[in-house]
Amino acid sequence: MEKTTYLKTLVASIGAFLSLKLGILLPVLGLLSLVMITDYVTGILDAKSRGEINSRTGMWGIVKKLLYGVEVAIAMVVDWTIINVAGQLNIDIHMGTFFGLLVSIWLIFNEIISILENLTRLGTPMPSFLIKFVSTFKVVVENNGDMLTDNLDKNINENS
Repeated sequence: MEKTTYLKTLVASIGAFLSLKLGILLPVLGLLSLVMITDYVTGILDAKSRGEINSRTGMWGIVKKLLYGVEVAIAMVVDWTIINVAGQLNIDIHMGTFFGLLVSIWLIFNEIISILENLTRLGTPMPSFLIKFVSTFKVVVENNGDMLTDNLDKNINENS
């Protein structure tokens, strides 16, 4: 019984620490993990149904998912750098995370699109409006990121 209490305390402590450090990113990263696993599983089912299951392709799928984590980590480093540089310059930017969140959400929608494609190939009836909405929302997220960097470029050029 004592081991169970210790384990529960450890898990709760880790969860509290991650929640404190990651804030709004924690549930988003949890969702990203869930859709990545779902995409991998539906991809395997799709490949199996077509008789194209391949260990090399499966391994590459895992590597690709791990690289998504690297992509999110880089975006979080960009956020951290911006916040710390702004703080050093006494600029209050009221931002905890932006790029980490934006990249994570973009990847979530990318994975959802892939899941829907896998399900469609598996013969699951799919309403076209769902695919259209998810694809459109992914573009909206991407455009917001592009707009931010375009505005940043414009401000830098005006102040140079």
